[in-house]
Amino acid sequence: MNQCTIYVSIQQCEKVVAAIVEAFRDQLVEVSADERAVTVTDKKWFSKSKITFNLMREDDDQEDFLQMKKGMYGYFAQIETAHEKVQQKLLYQITALNVAVGIVASKEIDQKTFAAIMAIAEEVHGIVFLPTGDMLDKQGRLILNTAGESQVDDFLVTVSVDLIDGHIQPSQSGEARKERSIELLQEQGIPYIPHLPVIVGDEDAVIRSKDEMVQRAIALCLIAVYAGGIAENGQIKEEREFIEGIIEQFGAAEFFTEKERDFLNDPQPDRTDMIQMVWMYECYWVLLWALGYVEELHFPDKICDVNTAIDALRSAGDYDTFYGNAVVRSKQEILDQADLIYRYDWACVDARINNRTVAGGLNDEVVVERHRALNWLVRYMEDDWDHVSTDT
Repeated sequence: MNQCTIYVSIQQCEKVVAAIVEAFRDQLVEVSADERAVTVTDKKWFSKSKITFNLMREDDDQEDFLQMKKGMYGYFAQIETAHEKVQQKLLYQITALNVAVGIVASKEIDQKTFAAIMAIAEEVHGIVFLPTGDMLDKQGRLILNTAGESQVDDFLVTVSVDLIDGHIQPSQSGEARKERSIELLQEQGIPYIPHLPVIVGDEDAVIRSKDEMVQRAIALCLIAVYAGGIAENGQIKEEREFIEGIIEQFGAAEFFTEKERDFLNDPQPDRTDMIQMVWMYECYWVLLWALGYVEELHFPDKICDVNTAIDALRSAGDYDTFYGNAVVRSKQEILDQADLIYRYDWACVDARINNRTVAGGLNDEVVVERHRALNWLVRYMEDDWDHVSTDT
């Protein structure tokens, strides 16, 4: 192996350069003027080897970086694995990356050099992608490979706090909302950390339009109904014919994402994909609440009322009626729930990392799907539905 890549979520890119310089401090290190390239030369008696580190930053080339992330996301998303939670967390991590460090060596990377590369990854909380298709964590453990294997029981998504804060303007409304959420967490006995950042405030938030909410709600309901049907009875052709009729009834053919369309068109859907799509009922429930069809979002300790969720769409009968009966909740209400679920999700992640049950009875699967839907509603990181991040 003479090449690999470190991927990082970090705001201060100079920290990456500093980590490279420190890891190879006993060799000749040259940094380009723009800090986009670092060259390490190891001069020996009878040979000379060189390693080049090329930094690619999202803020310099957003389109190319986005395409790279989408390609990586798709690569790891299609892997069949028994380590589903680890895979999901890795996918979340990929969506949060903003720096890629391409590493090319003039000779085979030896053990000492690889240890230095891993020291860089550990310093900047990066992940390392090998030419074999293996993704390693900062300790060098296998997160996931093409065979679906993993050496970790869980994977902690790392997003730089200053990166999260970087796109959020400080606001009184955001701080006040955070304080209200923490008061509720205290009442419910849910763990929290005071320094978890605020979310976007009322002054800067832009909520999804009613059209977007309605179309996404319909798509989520139909994809969940279809997935639930084939998971229950295995009659793929029959269920597809049924759902195609409903899609036509609501004029919903263009409402689905690329991933959803692939699932609908798959002649033999993977059971893991079926289960994931059934969980979309929880996301749909959040949108029903945002559209005024559900009175309140109950404490996320159990799954939503699926029959009531389906009836909301079925009783409307067509797009215009479903749209006309919807009353979008205020920006403040949606932001309140987005902030609260953010802190619930942190409690769930913390419990998994420390191998304990979440205090207060939170259902971590319900929480993460609500988090997905609410982050989409508040346009977190401007991600499209297939790539919504649920960072904590």
